[in-house]
Amino acid sequence: MTTTITTPTIITIPLNKLVPSAANARRTGQQMGVASLAASITAHGLQQNLNVRLAPSGRYEVVAGNRRLAALKKLAKAKALAKDAPIPCRVLAEGDDPTEISLAENTLREPMHPDDECRAFLALAEEKGMAIDDIAARFGTTPAIVRQRLKLARVSPSLRARFRNGEMTMAHMMALAISDDHAAQEQAWENLPDWNREPYLLKQALTHEAVPLTDKLAVLVGVAAYEAAGGTIIRDLFDAEDEGYMADRALVHRLAAAIMADEVTAVQAEGWKWVLPEIQPDYSTRYTRVYPRPDGDRLAYAPEDMAKAGARVRLEHDGTLRIERGLVHPDDAKADAAPTHRQGPERGALPAAMVAELTAHRTAALRLELSRNPAVALAATVQALALPLFYQGSRSCLAIRAEHEHLERHAKALDDCPAHAAMEAERERWGDLLPGDAADLFGWCLAQPQAVLLDLLAFLAACSVNAVQAKDDSPASDRLTHADQLAGALSLDMAAHWTPSVDGFYSRLTKPMLAKMVADAGVSPGVAIASLPKKEAAAAAARALAGTEWVPEVLRSPHTPECTLHAAAA
Repeated sequence: MTTTITTPTIITIPLNKLVPSAANARRTGQQMGVASLAASITAHGLQQNLNVRLAPSGRYEVVAGNRRLAALKKLAKAKALAKDAPIPCRVLAEGDDPTEISLAENTLREPMHPDDECRAFLALAEEKGMAIDDIAARFGTTPAIVRQRLKLARVSPSLRARFRNGEMTMAHMMALAISDDHAAQEQAWENLPDWNREPYLLKQALTHEAVPLTDKLAVLVGVAAYEAAGGTIIRDLFDAEDEGYMADRALVHRLAAAIMADEVTAVQAEGWKWVLPEIQPDYSTRYTRVYPRPDGDRLAYAPEDMAKAGARVRLEHDGTLRIERGLVHPDDAKADAAPTHRQGPERGALPAAMVAELTAHRTAALRLELSRNPAVALAATVQALALPLFYQGSRSCLAIRAEHEHLERHAKALDDCPAHAAMEAERERWGDLLPGDAADLFGWCLAQPQAVLLDLLAFLAACSVNAVQAKDDSPASDRLTHADQLAGALSLDMAAHWTPSVDGFYSRLTKPMLAKMVADAGVSPGVAIASLPKKEAAAAAARALAGTEWVPEVLRSPHTPECTLHAAAA
């Protein structure tokens, strides 16, 4: 059988005579990329004719090429093209099936391989000298996308050949593009076993000597100072959250150490017994503290306290330096402690039972008088709560004690919730305001305005809150039920306090858990999470949930009845 190939006749039809056709097979994404297509038509002209058929109205329906038609109409609306501009069109014969023609055009089209696109952009930039902004404008894309394509085009030719052959994915190429060193790229690929060439491992291999710009050392040093010292920045064009790396780790550490040394010198000049720099926090030593005392209209440390205490300059997680003054080393605290001797009862003293009875009467009288004096009761309550938190070993006669649960025992990713650091800063603030000696605390409380005592009481009460649901805790326990009531009364919104990170939260969950969270939040990850490697699945879930107010159910506050809110307000 001989197949006869006919050459269709192309005619030009005025743009305003063309309308979309309901027979077009493409129903989804008809408007996707129209702006890019319009920019391409402006720069290069219409490269492919439209397939049309004559409609009863006398106009022509476009059965294949609706996106091109939308781009042309967009140009006409912007007055970049005449409304009746002649458009090359192929008019279908009477027996042609418009749906079949549309389907053939949309399904038989073979998209360009991403590497071919990258090479084409590179040729325009290097061989023709076109600026990045000009390339972006001519192809209807953004300068950032063009920079990414040029970055990919500079990956090692041998690795790009693997990409074209299907041996690696676009994610691998993006990870390799973090470095411009072809030998390093190839070595990173070859050094990983073929069963574990995850993109994030490639990036780690190429940046193991670098410091991320989000690292606290990089923040402390600052990009300007680092570059002024001769350091270079590695930019990651494919990661919006992590903008790059400081390539010279040794230089970063030298600059950070110099900043710390200057700060240590300044604090040493205050007269402390010792000053310790801590780039990495050291929790192995349990310090006691001395506090500043009133000195006229200001607070100041006593010289005798400074002679036995020291300070430390600590680099915080956010790259700021925090100075903690008045720390007493355990060895100095032991040497300063006076020996105590247990004394026996004096000769002629009352029997112990009689002493207990009489002091019971005194206790009853104290209770009665205190119940009639709210101002003193407030001062005594604040003192009782503050003693165990700020003065180790001291107790009040009030049987009120603030128990402080150490949350770092339960939480690994403290950086995900800034409330931890904010509470620690508040503790430091009150520590600097309180007297250094526990014996002076009650007099200090009596001398304070009620507003100050209420603020301190709120902080001390806050320190005693324990809403941790440990492994063996029942969610219906009295303690956790009250925590829910407290959250409702405070209108607690954990979305404002907690931002889950990939390492701190998502990567510690299974892929089914991640998929369920994304589904529950009603957002699309853009890819099947179950099909991804664990690390990429965690990152995909994080991207999908970023910017939403989703939090796990355990962090959600239950509805607070109106009567409870009124009671809390009262």
